[in-house]
Amino acid sequence: KDDIRDIVDFDIVAWLKKEMRMMLDEELARAFLISDGRSSVDDDKIDEDCIRPVWKDDDLYVVRKSLTFAANATNEQKANAIIDAAIEAQEDYEGSGSPLFFCDRWFLTRALLMRNQIGERMYKSAAELAAEMGVSRIIPVPVFKNQTRAARTGTTESGTFKLIGIALNLDDYNVGADKGGAVDMFDDFDIDRNQEKYLIETRCSGALIRPKSAIVIEEAVSGATGATGATGATGETGEE
Repeated sequence: KDDIRDIVDFDIVAWLKKEMRMMLDEELARAFLISDGRSSVDDDKIDEDCIRPVWKDDDLYVVRKSLTFAANATNEQKANAIIDAAIEAQEDYEGSGSPLFFCDRWFLTRALLMRNQIGERMYKSAAELAAEMGVSRIIPVPVFKNQTRAARTGTTESGTFKLIGIALNLDDYNVGADKGGAVDMFDDFDIDRNQEKYLIETRCSGALIRPKSAIVIEEAVSGATGATGATGATGETGEE
């Protein structure tokens, strides 16, 4: 409460509420794409049956490309394999228009560092790379780094899969809310601690609504099976 009185240059409460709304939007965006990352036993876990993450959705809605890399594969070979997988996936993609490509920054960095045989950069910008991959824009997402998932139940998968990127037109992901799903802001005063406290909350649902409307590219690791489109250090492709 002292902060509210002492900070006179701007409205600290209004700033705090805007920051809380931004953090809520970020939490929801993460849940839409890959889930909130919390343990299934965590009381704050976002129910994945209510907000269905694109990464873990059924193959009816997702074109899934799972790659395997040889131990001696170079970063350039891995980046090339990812670009090839994104292009190949367009054959089965049935989403609305050109999708965005959300990815680990590692991929974008490695792809932009690639050079041709005379030493020139193959892609001079992220826009050139996006055009090559058939997406409208490439968006690095910090929380994608080192994200892994276990094999989905009810499938032939086994092992662990590491996320590389998700191509999605956001028009194909529907977010719903009834009257009870409005964003609400609460504030209260804790007389014991002389503190102002604030809470922001909402209730909503989310899911892909169009078959084959997203492309998921991931690496099959830790003995994973059920992957397609394997690549080795020589750049050869096949199936696992």
